[in-house]
Amino acid sequence: MEKLDQRIQLVASNEFSKMVDEWRRTQSDLPSRSEAIRRLVQRGLRYEKEHPMHMITAIIRPHKYDEVRAALLELGVEGITVSQVKGFGRQRGQTEIYRGAEYETVEVPKLRLEIAVDQNLLNQVVETVQKISSTGKIGDGKLFVHSLDEVVRIRTGERDQQALR
Repeated sequence: MEKLDQRIQLVASNEFSKMVDEWRRTQSDLPSRSEAIRRLVQRGLRYEKEHPMHMITAIIRPHKYDEVRAALLELGVEGITVSQVKGFGRQRGQTEIYRGAEYETVEVPKLRLEIAVDQNLLNQVVETVQKISSTGKIGDGKLFVHSLDEVVRIRTGERDQQALR
């Protein structure tokens, strides 16, 4: 007969335990800490199953694009949307010298990459873009990961993972 109940030991930080306890207090039936963790894990697994596609938005330095593009194609990424954008973060612009005069630019030119991937490629794409885009200096950019509820290929009507291929 198969054993139906297994104990799993979990080592967690005080901060994690506090977050779980705060969540469980919002539940009407006030579950035990172990039941709260079980419910949260089930919710996370269900969410991951229901949202297997992701949109990665990367803001990178323009001179890093060719290297990032080549690496993503090697990973099997099927498409990338690229836009020229301007913005600032911590660096708050930059100082330029033009014809001997110094002036400050508030927004810095960047490239915005939008990459739709399924769950299988997500971590590889994020790690690859982060590794290749990093110079170790302020202004390297950011990566944003969003869940995609639905994708439709306009030409064929294919949906979701089929539309990403």
